[in-house]
Amino acid sequence: MLKLPVCPHCGAVYTYREVSNMKKGIQLCYHCQKKFSVHKSAGRTILMTSVCVALIIANTAIMYSSNNFIPVVMMIADAVFVTAAVLLIPLTVRFKPEKMTKAEKRKKNQRSGK
Repeated sequence: MLKLPVCPHCGAVYTYREVSNMKKGIQLCYHCQKKFSVHKSAGRTILMTSVCVALIIANTAIMYSSNNFIPVVMMIADAVFVTAAVLLIPLTVRFKPEKMTKAEKRKKNQRSGK
């Protein structure tokens, strides 16, 4: 689940920065010039759900581990979990091949001489 996406057509590798700057929707591969769609929501939902569960467990453990309730420790732990989640968001993006339209198929067939 947590890996940088690659072009579904040619396997071109995209960097962390490129993926984090991409918008949802249809994109054009910089290598093969074919279309693919960018999907972000499914992976993010799983990531955020996991982070929420981890935060609940961590905060509960901090509260019950000491006699003195220390809110600063909880805030630091929360900040660490949230920062990690934000840094992992680009790793949840997925690319899916975009279907060619009939006009694009005809154009491709004309180029290849079929």
